[in-house]
Amino acid sequence: MYIKHCKLSKNKQLELMKYFITGATARTVADLVGIHRNSAVRFFHKLRVKIALKQQDRNEQFTTPKPLTTF
Repeated sequence: MYIKHCKLSKNKQLELMKYFITGATARTVADLVGIHRNSAVRFFHKLRVKIALKQQDRNEQFTTPKPLTTF
């Protein structure tokens, strides 16, 4: 899963995601990856938004009532 319109390289995005999954803070990850802390904060925010939208879509998929068919 990549973030669209992100100027970070794919390798840095993967590293950020790896640290995001472990629960590290954005400032710590920024130091480890070698990017500005605001870039890491923004990336984490975009990642959280993308995850939330995916979960919302999945919830709607299971909660949408289906029309009953009569035979």
